Amino acid sequence: MLADLGLLYCAMFWGFTFPTMKILVGIYPPCWLLFLRFSAGAAMIYIFFHRRINESFSKVIKGGAIIGVLLFLAITTQTIGLRYIGGGRSAFISATYVLMVPFMVWGLRKVFPGWLTIAAAVLCVAGMYLLSGDESAGPDGYIGDILTVICALTFAVQVIAISRYASEFDPVALSFAEFVTFAVMSLVSSAVFESPAEYLSMNGLAELAFTTVFATFGCYMVQIIAQKYAEPSHATIIMSLESVFGLVSSVVFLGETVTARMLAGCVMIFVAVIVSEMSPFLVKDR
Repeated sequence: MLADLGLLYCAMFWGFTFPTMKILVGIYPPCWLLFLRFSAGAAMIYIFFHRRINESFSKVIKGGAIIGVLLFLAITTQTIGLRYIGGGRSAFISATYVLMVPFMVWGLRKVFPGWLTIAAAVLCVAGMYLLSGDESAGPDGYIGDILTVICALTFAVQVIAISRYASEFDPVALSFAEFVTFAVMSLVSSAVFESPAEYLSMNGLAELAFTTVFATFGCYMVQIIAQKYAEPSHATIIMSLESVFGLVSSVVFLGETVTARMLAGCVMIFVAVIVSEMSPFLVKDR
């Protein structure tokens, strides 16, 4: 129960992060923004848990680096995608990673996901078509959609990686290694692709603090700890609620408009995610 509540916390604050990140990508270059967010998150973890980290850091470097690289690829594509599409739309496309996990497990472990999951995948693709075909985001919306699909794909791989390493190592030290890897990659990417003239800004500090404390320091560490104890099916279905919180917060705080076509696409994706995650129980009851 505590693990499920922890994952619900993650879903809620990750959802609330979509409008704050939408604001921040208009102020800071994406990679520099992510460096600020995750370097501060790493510092916070070390301040509170330095003894645990010092004891087991050498054991978690490999796992933390792998998870950190995957998270960097996912969050970076998602953040850049937010420059082209709204937070609510991004939230629902990002949530499709939950649907991708069973198919990746099928490929890796030869475990057939079931016909309900396949039907859910078809429904999900139809929902994404309605979202990507909506013209409210303008012609650049397709760029944002593609980047966010890449984000979802990478998130799916990361969930599988976390399930493996979180069961073997101290989740706190693993989170720290993940954050350090992310911060280093963000800094290098920013130095290569972005202009230092854009680094300094006193705007958006409240949004940056909120994102760092709650959605970064809090959520990603809680996710790794919770996935050590929670059933995978429960973990993914709870985390999929991020899309609902993301859409609602984007409408409330950013005043984003949701067209009928977008709403239909969101509903189809959400139903697809739920059906995919509930399919093992539905088949079992039969």
